Amino acid sequence: MIQAVVGAGGKTSLIKKYAHAYRAQGKKVFVTTSTHMFIDEDTLLTDNADEIIRELEEKGYAMAGIPEGEKIKALSEETYGRVCEKADVVLIEADGSKQKPIKFPNEKEPVIYDNVEEIIVVCGLQALGKKAKEVCHRWELVQACLGIAEDTVIEASHIQKLVRKGYMEPLKEKYPEKTIEIKVNHDDSLYQKAVAALLEADMDVSLIQEEWFSTQPNLVICGGGHVSCELVKMAACLDFRIKVLDDREEFANRERFPLADEVICDTFDHLENYLEPNGYYCVVTRGHKDDFLCVKTILQHPYQYLGMIGSKAKVEKTFENLRQEGIAEERIKMIFAPIGLPIKAVTPGEIAVSILAQIIQEKNGKQISSVSRELLEVKEGGTLCIIIEKSGSSPRGVGSMMFVGEDKVIDSIGGGAVEFAVIEEAKKRPQAMIKEYHLNHEDSGKLGMICGGSNKVLFLPISFKEGI
Repeated sequence: MIQAVVGAGGKTSLIKKYAHAYRAQGKKVFVTTSTHMFIDEDTLLTDNADEIIRELEEKGYAMAGIPEGEKIKALSEETYGRVCEKADVVLIEADGSKQKPIKFPNEKEPVIYDNVEEIIVVCGLQALGKKAKEVCHRWELVQACLGIAEDTVIEASHIQKLVRKGYMEPLKEKYPEKTIEIKVNHDDSLYQKAVAALLEADMDVSLIQEEWFSTQPNLVICGGGHVSCELVKMAACLDFRIKVLDDREEFANRERFPLADEVICDTFDHLENYLEPNGYYCVVTRGHKDDFLCVKTILQHPYQYLGMIGSKAKVEKTFENLRQEGIAEERIKMIFAPIGLPIKAVTPGEIAVSILAQIIQEKNGKQISSVSRELLEVKEGGTLCIIIEKSGSSPRGVGSMMFVGEDKVIDSIGGGAVEFAVIEEAKKRPQAMIKEYHLNHEDSGKLGMICGGSNKVLFLPISFKEGI
């Protein structure tokens, strides 16, 4: 078996992992490069075939190349050919990436020898969330492929396009007789595991959204008064991660808010330091001035919900001030003010109920599903099952997910006969795939359902073994 490893973001690590696995099987493994590769402690710095073969026969492993600074370069054609004849497995680093997680190859890359049987394309999800130019090799080529600016934040779709356009499509065209596959270097977060499974199956990464993998929505409460106390008590029961900010020590302390995840005593003009990505914001300060300051700050950042307490007169005055500050009318209309559902709430507890009911209505109406901490922290192999499309009256929304392991099931995609059918399918440990479950007419009868509708479920194999 002769394998060439190309791409970026973990080629050397993958080669070492493969070499270890092959040696454990009793195979003789030869590691080299067709371009350049960093020198390892047991690297033979020679182009002498007899010396390399002797090492291979004695130790069952040899890594060799011609020295060039801190790296080795490709062996001569004759030496490479002779050593290949004596090895059971040959692993070739056939590309360079300057230790960056993603790249787009130039016209001379990668360098694939004629006798290579399998090409493995590597990419690294360490690039996710980082500015493009910081994590891309061959930046000008990356920019030409993606059409993005230097400070663009890299998303999974960017990585997939680079792999497809830079490697998979041209390699399949140039080497139709060779096996080509993708391997992804990632961390142990469930989202990156899911993205890796999609990339390796060459399925569209836009089938999933990162927001689905957020376990607890972030609730930021501006103000530490009586309504805030009740909000914290109830929100804690709803699995929100809660942050309270007030500028008075007697209102911003752990004794007053024991259930909050974070209590901050600071002035409201520093609110920008405590914002949460796509957070849910309740502005319930003690006065118009602070309300205006908080709302103005929040409007300049992404958020999921923004509500402000106050009478209609106070609300209109705040809105007018926002207009004078140049805030667009469509942004102002997105503020929930007066805050909460109109349930004629009077007491702080009733007001808190109305606010949280409104937040729940907005949160769940956007079809962004959250998962349990147990699922996010699972550390075993299995199948992740995600609803990616629904119609009719199926019980759970898009983004709902469930993990099926060897001896456990974590979370739910709706229960009943459909969930049972999904679990049975997941136990077969399928490759990444999509399967549709109908809940109407003949199909619903087979599943014992009468509610109608249908679900498309994405099945993703998830592995938690160490390394790439």
